[in-house]
Amino acid sequence: MSSLRFTVEATLTKTGNDLVGVIASSRRAGTAPKPVPHREWEHTLTVHAQNMTAGDTVDVTVTVDRATGQRTVALAGTAPLADITTDTDRGSALSGGGFVNPYTFVPTLPRAGLEATGLGDGPPPSHARHAAGQWSGTLTVQLTTVTPLLLPTPTPTTGDTKEYETRTDTGGLPMIHGASLKGALRSAYETITASRYGVFFEHHDRLAYRAPASATLIPAQVRDNSDGTRSFRLCRGDRTWKDSQTGNHVQDAAWVPAYKHQQVQRLGDLAAGPLTRHHGRSVYARVVLYQYERISNGRPTRFRVWRATHLASTEAEIIRSLAVAPAPGPQRAGKLARIDAVEPRIVQGWLSATGRSIDSKHDERLFVETPGADIPLTEQHVDYWRAILRAYDVAAGYNDPKATYRHEPAGADGIERSRHVPSTPPLRELPAGTLVYVKYDQASKTISQVHPVMIGRLPFAKPPGELLPESLRPTADRGRLSPADRLFGWVPAGRRDDGQDTNDGASGYRGRLRIEHITCTSTDWRPQHSFPADGVTLAPLSSPKPTQFRFYATPDTATGRPIDRRAAKETGYTEPGGPRGRKMYRWREEPSEHWQPTADREDPQRGYLALQGHRAHPKQLVKHRDWVRPGVTFTATLHLDGVPEPELGALLWLLTRGAAAPLRLGAGKPYGFGVLTVSLDTAATRLWDADGVRAGWLQLTRPDPANTERITALADRFDTTARANPVLREATVSYLTAAAPVTDAVHYPRSTAEPEPENYQWFVANERPRNGTITHGWALPHVRDPEQRLPYLPEEPRPTSNTARPRRPGPAPPGGDHRRRSR
Repeated sequence: MSSLRFTVEATLTKTGNDLVGVIASSRRAGTAPKPVPHREWEHTLTVHAQNMTAGDTVDVTVTVDRATGQRTVALAGTAPLADITTDTDRGSALSGGGFVNPYTFVPTLPRAGLEATGLGDGPPPSHARHAAGQWSGTLTVQLTTVTPLLLPTPTPTTGDTKEYETRTDTGGLPMIHGASLKGALRSAYETITASRYGVFFEHHDRLAYRAPASATLIPAQVRDNSDGTRSFRLCRGDRTWKDSQTGNHVQDAAWVPAYKHQQVQRLGDLAAGPLTRHHGRSVYARVVLYQYERISNGRPTRFRVWRATHLASTEAEIIRSLAVAPAPGPQRAGKLARIDAVEPRIVQGWLSATGRSIDSKHDERLFVETPGADIPLTEQHVDYWRAILRAYDVAAGYNDPKATYRHEPAGADGIERSRHVPSTPPLRELPAGTLVYVKYDQASKTISQVHPVMIGRLPFAKPPGELLPESLRPTADRGRLSPADRLFGWVPAGRRDDGQDTNDGASGYRGRLRIEHITCTSTDWRPQHSFPADGVTLAPLSSPKPTQFRFYATPDTATGRPIDRRAAKETGYTEPGGPRGRKMYRWREEPSEHWQPTADREDPQRGYLALQGHRAHPKQLVKHRDWVRPGVTFTATLHLDGVPEPELGALLWLLTRGAAAPLRLGAGKPYGFGVLTVSLDTAATRLWDADGVRAGWLQLTRPDPANTERITALADRFDTTARANPVLREATVSYLTAAAPVTDAVHYPRSTAEPEPENYQWFVANERPRNGTITHGWALPHVRDPEQRLPYLPEEPRPTSNTARPRRPGPAPPGGDHRRRSR
């Protein structure tokens, strides 16, 4: 790298809006001072120059690329940032327009080299004494809404849709809860100081992704052994179950017609109730062999399958039924054609009836055991199974089959979740009798995967919590707290594995900052335009989906760079990668009419409004009867108790960035609500250092607080420290970049610029393979990427054939059931 680049030092002077000076980047002498082009300014220099006055000077370091001649001018003593470039392919794809995702991530680099900054890990100071280098007093800050602020409190309603109004105090003024402000401050403070995560729950199980349709799994049943162990009994039928035709094999499990006007004849007690009630039962079935044929994209799909015509608890029941009314079975059933040369048979097996979870499902399954084909069940299999079930539970939180398929009739054939969604504690232990699908290696006689359905989900290699660097994980050791833990408070994440108590019996640590009071100072806080009579219905918000690893994961936690384009799914959440970083919400400065509470639900520029005729369930929607308009001010007082100087400097830096670093509060942040600028009221701020506190106690009088210059100097000291430290520099620069407004449209991924009810189709299109390669595979851009847009991905028409039927639109159903599994 040194052979390709070189650096020189220079001093520049502020002249108007320019920085002027001599940069000796060549051997020429006597060069006259010239303005340095703004495009060459590094981000920190740009921010610094905004606070300079005419005639001020600044020392800079100029890095010159020998190959291109490109220069980067940064403040002297500035640590380097990882190079971030825009994917040229993505730039080309944006010719048709693009959008900015509502959230981005600030890279959380491992906490290394922070000891000298005073912001490393360590024990918190005692509340019992005020030592040198600590500050106490109050900070007075003013919060001003830039976009509407949602402070919802429920109102009585008779319908399913929840309704809210603004939470107000006894005087009728909007009220920001102290915990909300403290939470927003802590989130921002954790980010800029690269602190440990204060909250990192439910990330200790492996996430899972949708398995490719070509996955080959074998049905099996979990069995108890006489020695107390368990095993998998493979269910591939007996030795006469299959034939040896190449490319036309007989499927392992028999099909049981259950839906779409095709019903197996159920006898005896099996006729009672829905078929799913009898899941897992040992049954007898009369089965008929069929040939399946389909041509798609010019490629044939051929296999044979046994299909049940009768189900009963005993073989005798079936024989008696056939004696009364012989039933050869239909010659054709959809793409199935009966093979007359093979006689029907009666077999015994276990009924797998998981429910009609997608509209194209025709059949349930019958598992016919293969005697003697037992594979030992291990604890690793149980861990794998738990990870898979958890993935379905997470997916169930944002996929509602009743909302997806509202056009389907109710009743026995209505859409429902698979029986393993949500999972139950007993089911997670993989008990005897559980019917599963396994990935079996014939050569080694081992099982590597266990699934509740044939085509479902596969877990990533590692759980996010295991990949998060140890220095960023919540700690259980009071002696290893990060700055945010010491300032805002800490509760141990748990005891050490060796059982030793590292906390001296303490249940936690009370922070050194508390919110004393927050007061609204604007009496005209309501929007000037009245709300519609029925309120404003917001579009449903998407829940976090960390399984979308192209957005939530990085292949390198040391840089936080995006996942490579078209990377295979199995590469997500693998070492040395991990979680992308701390989530922050994007926003755009909108014209005032954008926020007018209007009854027009079809305005494409107002993406926060619910679409008329959308298919979301009423319980997924919320109505707001009012909100706090832009331009409303609040005053808050923050009480500090013995805060160490480096930690106070970081807090003051955060509170003195003004419009460059607004906070986010309240609901609706993905839609741009809740942007508030913060300014420090230095005249009303009262801070004393250790000498001031000591003097107050000795003299029983209150000495003068620190002046504005001393307070500003603390913030500037943190700025200098952060600039020189690679970890803090990435944290602060990326934080300011994420907090700044963007100029392009901000909304969740979707097919076109027009609002649409579901956004899942964009992710489907992004992962769609073509000829074995992922077509798009776009990852969320790095927060510092100059091009933040992602391209629209219109839904491609499905190939047509004489046998194919297009699938109805809508998000993928929960439970991972796939149309190929459900024929």
